[in-house]
Amino acid sequence: MSDLPAERDLPPGRADRMRDDLLRATRERPRRARRWMGAAVATVLTLVAAGAVVAHVRDEPGVQVLAMGPGELDGTLRRAADECLGWAGRDGGFRVRLGLGDLAVSARQGDRAAVLFLSGAGYAACDFVLGDRESSGGINAEPWEHRDWLPGPVQRLSLSSSEADGGAVSVLGRVSARVHRLVLEHGRGRTTDARLRDGAFGIVTRTSDVREDAELVSYDAAGREIDRRPLFPGPRRDENCWTDPAGTVIYGTLGGTCRPAERWNR
Repeated sequence: MSDLPAERDLPPGRADRMRDDLLRATRERPRRARRWMGAAVATVLTLVAAGAVVAHVRDEPGVQVLAMGPGELDGTLRRAADECLGWAGRDGGFRVRLGLGDLAVSARQGDRAAVLFLSGAGYAACDFVLGDRESSGGINAEPWEHRDWLPGPVQRLSLSSSEADGGAVSVLGRVSARVHRLVLEHGRGRTTDARLRDGAFGIVTRTSDVREDAELVSYDAAGREIDRRPLFPGPRRDENCWTDPAGTVIYGTLGGTCRPAERWNR
C-alpha cells in the first residue's frame, strides 16, 4: 500500500479564506514587515496547494489527523508524543526505553489524541484530552509478552471513544502481513478505512456514529474477508484463543476451538 500524506480536514472554503486573510495582511503591514510576511504567505499557499495545512486544535475544533510515524506529526501530536514519552519514563512506569523514533501511529480528533509507540522490547499507548496548559489521559505500557505473534490478523492496542461504547473513535494497533485492508464498520452502514504501514494501523473516524456493535474487518490482497471481530471488548467478546506453532495458547483462554496466532513482521 502506498504511503499517503497525513489526513487533514479543513471546513469548506477555509483554505481560500486563509489565503485572502494573509494577502490582506501583507497589504496592511508596514513596508519593513512585508518581506517576512511575503515569505510566510508563500509557505502557507504552498501548504494549501499540497493539502497539508494544519490548523491548531483550538482554532479548528473538528480537525482530524492520522499520522503514521514521527515524520507526519503536527504540533499538537508532537506535544502528545512528548507527554507520552514523559509518562513512560517516570519512576515506576514503563520498563523499556522508548524514543520518538519508536512512534508508529498517532491520531487526534478535536481535543482528543492517541499515540502508539512500538519498540523491539515493548509498546506504549497513550490517550489524551488536550487542554491549553494541562492534559489529562492515561497510558498502557508493557514489555512484549509475545512480540512476534498476534492474536490473528489484528491486535488492537489503543482504543479511545467520545462515549462509553461508541461515538467518535480512534483505534491504533498491529496487523499481520496478510492484512492488505482493514475497515471499521460503524454498525450503522458507515465504514472507515484504516491506514496501514510497517505492521501498524490507525483509524480515526470523521463522524460520531460508531455503535457498541462496531466491528474491525480485515481483508487479504485478493479482497477476501479474513477476520471480523468486535471493536469494543466486553463479556463474551474476548473468549477466543490463539496458539503458537507448538500449540501453546499465547492469547485468550483455552476453551473451544483455538486458532493459530499470526506472525508480526516489523
